Amino acid sequence: MLCGSGYTYAADLLSVVEQAVDHDASVAQARASYDAARQAVPIARAALLPQLSGGWGRGYNRIDTEGFPRSDYWQSGWSVSLTQPLFDWTRWTNYQQADLVEARGAVEFGGAQQASILRAAKAYFDELAAEDEVRRIDDYLAAIDVEYGQLQRRRDAGEATVIDLRDAQTLRDEIVLQQRVAQVSLQARRRALEQLTGAPFEPLARLRGAMPLPAAAPADPEDWATQAREHGFDVQMRQLDWQIAQYDVTKARAAHYPVAGVTASYTPAGAAAGYARPTTTTTAMLTVTIPIFSGGEAQSKVKASLALEDKAHNGLLSAQRNAEAAARDSFARYEGGRERTRMLIDFVEASRDTLDATQAGYKVGSRTSTDVLRTLNALYVARRDLRAARYDTIVALLQLKAEAATLDVDDIAAIGTLLMGQRDDGKVPAPAPAGRG
Repeated sequence: MLCGSGYTYAADLLSVVEQAVDHDASVAQARASYDAARQAVPIARAALLPQLSGGWGRGYNRIDTEGFPRSDYWQSGWSVSLTQPLFDWTRWTNYQQADLVEARGAVEFGGAQQASILRAAKAYFDELAAEDEVRRIDDYLAAIDVEYGQLQRRRDAGEATVIDLRDAQTLRDEIVLQQRVAQVSLQARRRALEQLTGAPFEPLARLRGAMPLPAAAPADPEDWATQAREHGFDVQMRQLDWQIAQYDVTKARAAHYPVAGVTASYTPAGAAAGYARPTTTTTAMLTVTIPIFSGGEAQSKVKASLALEDKAHNGLLSAQRNAEAAARDSFARYEGGRERTRMLIDFVEASRDTLDATQAGYKVGSRTSTDVLRTLNALYVARRDLRAARYDTIVALLQLKAEAATLDVDDIAAIGTLLMGQRDDGKVPAPAPAGRG
């Protein structure tokens, strides 16, 4: 996408996430599953409503009677039948259970969407982290080359030793190896992002400079744990599974109950010949079926349903405990990441000052080339750790919201306002369109 002045916009987080969700086959699968689950109520309701059917037939008849001539003829006829259940506890329970089946489909769809959002956001920041690492190593290698050139000049002037040159060369070789690894990792991250979005890779908007990250709201981790325990998508799924299992127990027990219904049929007279006479039949019947003995099948089904209900209940308890623990862990990661980011910002500034002082000391002979290389390495390691900490902290916030089942595109849009930093040419592009669609 090009703006009016000819600069290329970077893809923002929201557009990447929306594109990934639209392309995600698991989301499409969950959507189809939800569409199917929405038919559970109409299907169950239909079993309680009158069932009307009709039929038509044409048959050949031949009658051989001793002492009489043979008679054969064709006969046509049609019939209509009506069935209305009056009391069938299994069907009624299945109708009540259908609401839960539909709700489970909705929860599954919502969970799939949220998981897709989180995957896309992680892939976005993974690519940025890999890109930052390549840039950091390139800058580091350029700085090492400058130091190495100065060492060579000092060696020619007799102010540096061969050991100093070897140390610098060894460090340079190590950085070149890291550079190759970082480039391979960057390509892998970009391919992963392409796979998620289904589109060729585009440059991504970057985080601005050293900016404070907002505190989690609410600030109490127990509030997050409670939200996750009560509303987490996995917890909701297990809650619905348990309720569905309870209805399965009720249906199994309903096999012992009588079933009552009304049936009616109407068959008008058909054309006949020979000895056959047209006959019209109308019937209506109240039927009551009482189960007496099924070989122990009904009792076994009740026991199996009770066991599955117990399994579903324990699954709910496990999901609640896991949700609480995950929410507390994500909260701790986010708050710890915020603190670590603040400390690393100060550490990067201190490392830069230390490098300047060490280089000045080296020029006057109070510091060695080894000191310069060590402080240079400390600065670039601190820069790497700072960038990684910022990405990890943002992902921890998104993960925390996902644990509480509150992560949506609005959160992604809010995080996206932290992006769109300065370009390499120093120009700040206008925001790219980030609406749905």
